[in-house]
This record gives sequence, structure tokens and C-alpha cells, in this order.
Amino acid sequence: MSCDLFKWLVLAFCISQQGLFAVARPDVEDESDDSASTLAFVFDVTGSMYDDLKQVIDGASRILEKTLSRRTRPIKNFVLVPFHDPDIGPVSITTDPEKFQQDLQELFVQGGGDCPEMSVGAIKKALEVSLPGSFIYVFTDARAKDYRLKRDVLQLVQLRQSQVVFVLTGDCGDRSQPGYRAYEEIAATSSGQIFHLDKQQVNEVLKWVEETVQAMKVHLLSSNHDGAQENKWDVPFDPSLREVTVSLSGPAPQIELSDPFGRVVGEAQGLTELLNIPNSARVVNLKFPRPGTWKLKVSCSGRHTLRVTGVSNLDFRAGFSSVPVSEFNHTRERPIKGLPTHVMLKCTGLKPPGELNLAELMSSSGRSLRTIPVPPPSGVHQHRLWRLPEFRTPSQSFFIRVTGKDDEGYRFQRLSSVSYTNVIPGKTAPFPQIIQSGPRCFYMQPVVIRCSVGSPIPYKLRFTRDGITVGEEKLYQSSALASWEIDHASAEDEGLYECIAQSKAGQGRALTQLTVREPPPVLKPPVNVTSSVGAVAVLSCKVEGSMRHNLTWYRAGRAIQAPTGGFKVLPDSSLQIIGVRTQDAGEYHCVATNAHGDSRIAVWLHVPEAPRIKVTQQDIHVSVGADAVLECQATGAPPPLVRWFKGEFEVGSTLFAGQDDYHGTLHIRGVQKVDAGQYTCVASSPAGTATGTVSLKVGEDPLFSETPADLMAKIGENVTLRCSARGSPQPTVSWHRHDGRQILTGSRSRMVQLEDGHLLIQGVWLSDEGLYVCEAKNPFGTIKTGARLSVTGLAPPLLAQGPAVISTGIGQPLSIPCMMLDGIPLPERYWSHNGKPVDANGRAFLRSDGSLSVEKAVAEDAGTYVCTAVNIAGSKNVTVSVEIHVPPEIHAGPYHYIANEGVSITLFCKSSGVPKPDVVWSKVQCSLSLGTMLPVSVHQMATFHIPHPTTDDAGIYVCTSTNPVGYASREIQLSVNTMPKITGVTSNNKTVKMAAEVGTQVVLPCEAQGNPSPLVTWRRNGHPIPPVTAG
Repeated sequence: MSCDLFKWLVLAFCISQQGLFAVARPDVEDESDDSASTLAFVFDVTGSMYDDLKQVIDGASRILEKTLSRRTRPIKNFVLVPFHDPDIGPVSITTDPEKFQQDLQELFVQGGGDCPEMSVGAIKKALEVSLPGSFIYVFTDARAKDYRLKRDVLQLVQLRQSQVVFVLTGDCGDRSQPGYRAYEEIAATSSGQIFHLDKQQVNEVLKWVEETVQAMKVHLLSSNHDGAQENKWDVPFDPSLREVTVSLSGPAPQIELSDPFGRVVGEAQGLTELLNIPNSARVVNLKFPRPGTWKLKVSCSGRHTLRVTGVSNLDFRAGFSSVPVSEFNHTRERPIKGLPTHVMLKCTGLKPPGELNLAELMSSSGRSLRTIPVPPPSGVHQHRLWRLPEFRTPSQSFFIRVTGKDDEGYRFQRLSSVSYTNVIPGKTAPFPQIIQSGPRCFYMQPVVIRCSVGSPIPYKLRFTRDGITVGEEKLYQSSALASWEIDHASAEDEGLYECIAQSKAGQGRALTQLTVREPPPVLKPPVNVTSSVGAVAVLSCKVEGSMRHNLTWYRAGRAIQAPTGGFKVLPDSSLQIIGVRTQDAGEYHCVATNAHGDSRIAVWLHVPEAPRIKVTQQDIHVSVGADAVLECQATGAPPPLVRWFKGEFEVGSTLFAGQDDYHGTLHIRGVQKVDAGQYTCVASSPAGTATGTVSLKVGEDPLFSETPADLMAKIGENVTLRCSARGSPQPTVSWHRHDGRQILTGSRSRMVQLEDGHLLIQGVWLSDEGLYVCEAKNPFGTIKTGARLSVTGLAPPLLAQGPAVISTGIGQPLSIPCMMLDGIPLPERYWSHNGKPVDANGRAFLRSDGSLSVEKAVAEDAGTYVCTAVNIAGSKNVTVSVEIHVPPEIHAGPYHYIANEGVSITLFCKSSGVPKPDVVWSKVQCSLSLGTMLPVSVHQMATFHIPHPTTDDAGIYVCTSTNPVGYASREIQLSVNTMPKITGVTSNNKTVKMAAEVGTQVVLPCEAQGNPSPLVTWRRNGHPIPPVTAG
């Protein structure tokens, strides 16, 4: 445990004969401590919160791991406040993350179902023990029972400048009750929010908490709305904003963010969704937004809150006073009702010539209540302080929003972290605060617990430890700073200290936990050791005093496991090294630890080692007039000194040269030819001497005496690119192409490099076009120059335009022309058929004139042919449609149709051919006298339809299919069935009467007609007569 003495701002004001004035408060520098906040969990431990507690325990470890891994740690201590009607506490305060997690795990839920709960008192307790600018998260499923404490909590919020966020998994079913409204007012005043969610969604909020617990958190926008609506905001993002978070709490939340160019940003542009609970909350984050004015559009279907925050070192604090003051620590956190208000703005992270130019008082809904221009600072040394002209504050709560321009001219906007309300004199209870002071709380050392109280009226003040008063109660007439001093702290002084101030307006309390611990071990000053190779070395490490401790030796960050590798720890904790080796030399660390800390010292072991020299570059080429650097890398223990000689003459201390004795370098300025020669480096130390040699060669850089010029050449011409150079020694000239393609020179190549360095290109071709680089090189340098060769005389392909359509018959030869009229170089020709390349090695082949020929055409040869001619100058194509004529062919079908008289029938004659054939129908009648066939009718259709066939329609029909290539025909027979009819019988009289003599033969007539021939049967008196009887 450590002594957690809290660094809180002072809210104090006093009454004098002249009236109310501000009383000094500790002015804690904003950048002085990067761990100046508290992470507080206020947790409802009723039985219904069991699932919530499990998720909070799991999520707390992730939050701590994330915050502790940040380079700038935002959290200094941790507070846990459990509550369960009617009890609050016990309160846990610690700086140890593991202890905080242990306290969480030791929580247990009990009872259940109570609604409402003592939640506001628990929040008040968390605010009292937390540091300024803290993060307080309230977990409950019930509204507040003690909502009458709301005013005290709101005053603490404004005093501590802390944020309170509610994670509600229930609210007792009625959000119009004062107990729920208290939550809304606390969240709105502290720039916090209320998240409504199911119990299984608590873990999602904790993931969001991981990201939001940040140092340098700034506020950009805050608004609260009682109903459903859509709002649009223009928010300037300045370059100091490392990230921006938009948090919207309410039913059906929707967020749309557009960059300064009006483009809606999404996941592809870096927008990250931190939280999405469909009917409760949505939170999005954007890293390193583009500076400029962004547009934000949000909507909810009911009551909702919006918060826009960022991470930036540019922020401000506001202080109030009733009269003008010159220092910020003479201001207070709230204005006084009924008195003129002076506001001092302290801005951090704003570099000159950046400035504030406007301040606005904002309502909780984001509406501007009043606009106040900000005058420039009056003093040279007060560029961080701006003072607003005197004004009267509104009766309602308000935020302060400031806008200005940073040192680069970008517009910025910041909002106060809390809203402000007026102090009512005589009706505000005193506010005590514990202020960190004095040394750390070690055993038998002095401790001072200071309590600063702000009050406009007299009050009594006393200190308690674990609920028992210590010292005497004292009467104070106004704001004051009291203290409780302990000369020699011991375990008896440990406990929970409380500063209690009581006036007629009420009571105020402030808490701190005092834990006395032993100091960490103290080590005696180190003594370095020198040992020769093979000897025994002893490194000493002594702890002052007799306190218990553990001592460990380290080398290169790793603990030495003794006894191993010649290492041994002696009884007095010294480290013994047996048979010292060269590699044992170096820095050793001795670390002494106990439960309260550690101390460490560094002990060096020096092992003398004869110098050794490594020459990094033995031959150095330097141009006349340039500087030369000769280097010998020398090693040894102790590190040897290096001196340079040219012959017997030491050159390191001459006017034209300088040497670095420790790094082994010799720097010769403005080298001349006389400086060329052999140089010797000599490394020496008490352990010996070593030498090395470096050769310095002096010459002249290459210079072009003739440079190539850009050329244009026609295909087939010879050209020469001219390039020559001079230098000492004479440089070598070489050529290469800028595009990396190799230049092949020689007797068999078209390219030849001449003795004077010029490049001859014979028979220029298209591939020779490009940028050629001439390079001249000698040991003292390399120079390059280039010239471009452009090839002219090109002509794109030109094709003759032939017939657009070519026709031929099956089995006939086919030739499709593609005549080339122009093109340099000679273009290549390619054929395609219906978009696919033509295989010229099959039935189709190419003639010398480029035409495509087929000896015997087939139907598949029909289609669209494209001839394409291509060279480096361009391309051209012609398109030809080929038709393959095919004689008509009648497809298989019925030869005989049978129809019933009066029932429609259709005769079919399906045919094909190219071009499409015409179909003609005819009926052939048979002359009884001549026996010849004559057409009786013509129908030009593939089908022949008879709607009401009769016996006259029966007969033979001929279908003829004709196109220009030929014809085909088919005979089709049609038979028509007719109903049976009895001759001599009419429809009116179906009975035939006949007379016959007895015993004579009589024939009863019954002649029947029909197709096919009908079957005749007889009946007598309704009974059938067998055919034999009838016969």
C-alpha cells in the first residue's frame, strides 16, 4: 500500500468588510503530472447486479492494461465505492492496479430487487475522494433513493471538474421520477452520459471505457435534448486533435460525420465504431482527422444526449472572481450569484501567435446564451491568460465555449468539461479538500495532511481517523487552510482520515487514506573494479542499515544466475568472478528490493585489453580540394588513443588536418596532390600498442569535354551520340540506357562504342528510341549526362476498304480481302472471326496479299470477320460480313393428318436455308377423267390452318420451300372423318313404315354413309338382333 494524499484544487472564498473576494487556490501546472486522475467505479451490489459484476471484474483488467500501457498514463489512483440500501462502502482507495482488481473480485452481491437505491450518496463519496478531472462510472439497475443529495453532487462535480457516466441495466420502470432525473442532471453537468442497456451488454460499454480513459481529453461539443429530433453541427477540428470521439446516447441513434470537403467518412476512411447498442447508444472514433470544419449530423427517436470529445494538448480552464485578479490561483471554480463576474481563461498548449478571440455561454442543449469577445492578453509574460470583461452570469447552468486560432492559423474550439451554476451566499455548505503535501509516508518520517476549506460564513473544522476525532475542533471565520501534522509516522497513525467542516449552511467532508510503509533499501555508493584476464574480481554491493531485503545482480538487463559461468555471490552479497575473461568487462547492476521499493547501483568491471586496429578502408581516393577522412577503428581496454603519422611526421595536430583521438579518424581539409601517400595510425594504451596503414591517392574528378545532344533519326539511318571526358587519371566512358535495357556493342552489333567514347548506332530501328546515358568514371568520381534519340519516318497502317458483305455457297471457295495500302514499319495483320482469333493453319489460310481464304465453305464459316493491321505507329481494321448460302431443307414431320369434320387442324412444314426460304402451300386435285394433279390454292406460310374441315378439304397438300439457291417440297395427306348418316331418314321423321304379308320375305332397308364406313346393328323392340339371325 502507498500513502494516497490527493492533489485537489481549492474552492474557497471569504467575506471581508469590502465584500466577497476570491481566495487563493493551489495552481497545479497542467503538464506537471501525466497521472493526475482517478478511475472510480460506483457499483450497486444488490443481488440483481450479479451478471453486471462479473462483466465489470473481467473488463476492469482490460481497462487497466490499456491505460497502463499508454505512454502518457491518465490514471494515478483507483477508487471503488459499493452501495446497497441503506449502506455505502466500505470505500477502497489505492494506487496499486492489482489491489484495485482484488477489491473488485472481493465484492459480493446480496439481497436483491431493491428499487430505488442509495446511489447519489455513493457518487458523492466517489467525488469526495477522487482527484480533479477524474473518470467516474456508475453501475446500477435502479434509480436514486437519495436524490436530495443531488445539489451536493453537482457542486462537487463543478469543483472536481470530473465526468460521471451512468451504465444502467434498469431504472425501476419510470424515468419521470426525481430519482432518475437526478442522474440526467448529474450527467449533463459533468459532460457525462447515461447508457441504457441489457445486462449482457455491460461488457460492450467496458470495451468503450478502455478507449475513453485518456490523458489530455478535451471537450468539443455537448448537447441534451428531451425529444426526438435531428441536429446538424459545424465543428472545427484543429491539427492538435490526435483523435475525435462522437458519443450519442438515446433510442435509435444515428451519426453521420462529413470531412471539410463534404465527404461522408466511414470505415474505409478510418472511422471506428467503439460502441453500438441499437436502441440505446452509438459511439464512433476517428484518429488524426484532417484539420478544417467538419459537419456532424445526429438523430434519435427520443430523449438523447450528444458528446464530442478529443485528445489534444490544447485546452483551457476557467476561473471566476468578483473583482479583477492578476493570477489564476486567485480565482474560484464557480461565480457568485448577484455579484459582477470576472472570468480568467488559462489556455494550455497554445503557442504564439495563437490566440483566443471569442467566448460563449452555452446552454445544456448547445444553444448560445451569450457571446463575449476575448481581449488580447495585457502582459508579455501572460500569453496563456485571457481575461473576459465584467458581466452578469445567467441564472441557469451554463458551459463556456471558447474559439480561437492556433499558431498555424487553424480555427479551434473547446468546451468546458462541466457546466457552471452560481454560488448562493449563506446557502452553500463549506467544501473541504485534502491537499497533497509533505514527504512520502515512510516509517518514522513526518507527514502533513492539509485540508483547504472554502466557505463565505463561519464554520467549525475537525479531523478524524477511522471515525475518532483527533486533535481539537477549531472555529474559522472564513475560508482557510488547516492541517494535521504527524512528526514521526508509525503503524498506529494509519487509517482513513476525514476533514469535517460544519456551518449553519451544512456540512462538508473530505477523505484520504494514510498508509505508513517502510522505505526501500538504500545502497552505498559503488566502487568500480579493474582486473586482469584470468584473475579473480569481486564487485561489492552494500545495503545501509539492517532492514530485510533481496539482492540481485544484473548484466545487460538479465539476472545473473550464480553460481554458474564463473560467477558466485558471496555471503556479503558481493559478486565474485573467477577467471576473468575479456568479455566479462562492462557494467553490472546491483538491485536491492523489499515490499516497499527498490534501489540500484551500477558497478563497472574493467579488464585491460591490448589495442587492436581495424582499417575500414585501406585505399582512399580524394579529389584535389576536397576533404579526406581516414579511419582506423581501435578497440581495447581501456579504450586506446589513436594518433596519425605520415612517415615520421605526426599530422594530427597540423593546420590542415585534425584527428579524433578516441574515434580514430583523421580529417584532412582541402587535399592537395602533395598529401598523397601512406599514413599510419597508432593506437596506444597502458595495455600496449597497435598500428594500421591507409593509402591516400589524390586525383581529379572526371569532367565532360563533349556532351551528347538529343537527336532525331529516320529508320535505317546511322547516327553518332558524341561524349568525351577528361580527368586524372583519364576517366573511362561507358554507355547505358536509362530504361535499363542493355546496350550490346561489338563487331556483330549495330551499336559500336568508338575509341574517343562516342556511340555509333547503325541502321536505326524503332527499338533504338530512348534516353541514352553517358557515364565517365575514375577512382575520384563519376559523372553522368544523357541524350534522347527519337526515331521518325513512321506511318500508321492504311487498309483498302472492300465489300462490306461477301456471299458464297456451301462447298464453294471463299476469299476475304485485306489489302495493305501503307504502313512504316510494315504492319502485322491479324484475323478474327466473331471476336475469336482465326487459326490460319486449318481449313483457312492466309495469302501473300493478306487475304483470308477457305477452299470449301461450310455453314460455320458465316459471321463477322475483322482484319487488323498493327505497327508501332498505330492500328487499323476492316470488317466484313460473310454469308454462306444453303439450299432449303424441310425438316422431318408427319406425312398424314386426320381431322374430324368441323374441328380445326393445322398442317406443319418447318424448313431452313440461307437466305431464309419462302414456303408455299398447294392442294392437288385428281381429275376423274384425266388423272392429273392441279394446284387449287396457294398459302405462303410455314403452317397451313383449316378452321372447319369438311370432306371437301380432304386430299393431298404440297409444301414447297424456296430461296435463291434452290427449293424442296413435301406431300402431306389430309383425311377428314365424317358422322354416320342413314339414307332416307330425315331429322324430322326417323321412322320408316313398311307392310308385308305373312310368310313372305321382307327386306328392311338401312343404308348408312360415313368416313370411315360405319358399322350397322339392328334392334327389335329394343333388343339386339344377332347378325346371323339378321342374315
